[in-house]
Amino acid sequence: MPTADIVIVGGGIIGASIAYQLTMRGARNVVLLERATIASGTSGRATGGIRQQFADELDIRFSIAGVRFYEQFTRKRDRHPQRPRFYQYGYLFLVTTPASWQAMLRFVALQQSLGVPTQLLTPADVHQRLPQLVLDDVLGATFCPTDGYSDPGAMAQALLQEAQTRGLVVHEHTPVTGITIASGRVQAVQTPRETIQTPLIVNATGPFSAFVARLAGIADFPVYPLRRQLYLTEPFSGLPDDVPMVVDLSTGFHFRRREKRIILTMPLPVSAEEEERNRNLEPDAFALPVNEDFWPEVRAEIQRRCPPLLKAGIERVWSGLYEMTPDEHPILGKTEIEGFLCACGFSGHGFMHAPMAAKLLTELILDGKSTTLPIEPFSHQRFRTGKLFETTRLL
Repeated sequence: MPTADIVIVGGGIIGASIAYQLTMRGARNVVLLERATIASGTSGRATGGIRQQFADELDIRFSIAGVRFYEQFTRKRDRHPQRPRFYQYGYLFLVTTPASWQAMLRFVALQQSLGVPTQLLTPADVHQRLPQLVLDDVLGATFCPTDGYSDPGAMAQALLQEAQTRGLVVHEHTPVTGITIASGRVQAVQTPRETIQTPLIVNATGPFSAFVARLAGIADFPVYPLRRQLYLTEPFSGLPDDVPMVVDLSTGFHFRRREKRIILTMPLPVSAEEEERNRNLEPDAFALPVNEDFWPEVRAEIQRRCPPLLKAGIERVWSGLYEMTPDEHPILGKTEIEGFLCACGFSGHGFMHAPMAAKLLTELILDGKSTTLPIEPFSHQRFRTGKLFETTRLL
């Protein structure tokens, strides 16, 4: 029977980040299992935003670490051409109500106190930067020049390629079909190909993580999917090459460049029936259809906020899944099953928060304790004890 010191389940940006940091710290005999192909799920369908503009300290600290990591990792593209670029063109949040503006003032003060260089802009400042925007209802904006975006799928590929040079073994098309538990401890993981004896499994399977948790005997794992829909335009020259990620706080409509094109989206409406379906993990909750009826709403937002974008034809439309938790913060670290660890439930922030999450998991695994930040508050036990994080959001 093959053996592994650590088995990571999930080949998206979270699993790839953990594999990279573990092997960078010298961990060996690490195996990563992916049920399809690397970054073929949530990571390959994401917008790729990386922002430090959050409303609470933990999210800001996670994002600061993410920005630093991606800056350093992408800086060496001359020696590692497979590494994707990190486009630090900023995030621009447009604020349209007095209540939102007062809240943003508090959030920006918190961000600045933690070292994030967020700026407050007037509508005139925004117009000078992006005259293509309609700003009649905008009271002000916030902008952070070190925020930006990258390609989560390409980043996962690059991280895993480098981890493989340090001994990581990757098995694609290898779903986990069973987990052997004895005396409350992980013993092995089963796949259609083989059984791997291991004392340690990391569940990094995104919206599917509740199913993997069930294999370990954890029935109340509160991670569920939420569908999002994205649009990619044809090549379009009507906006600057360095246009920031523009976000309308009133609607969630946002867009950015994707090389010569524009990627744009806004939240799909979710009915009470759909919410219940998602939380119950029904099969339809994981389907990825395209809602053709949603385009008129998106088009109306384009007309209202950035009319030149109407000239860009839509080349592609697709759906992807967020991996949500009830308090919209991740589940990290140990469970009641010894050797069964989790890194999931990032609620749309997985790409930007992957480096810090991977660092905490790596410290826990190799040092016995996370020292950069306490990992214990992120345990899934919080949903049993009621010690949830306060849900604070910009978007």
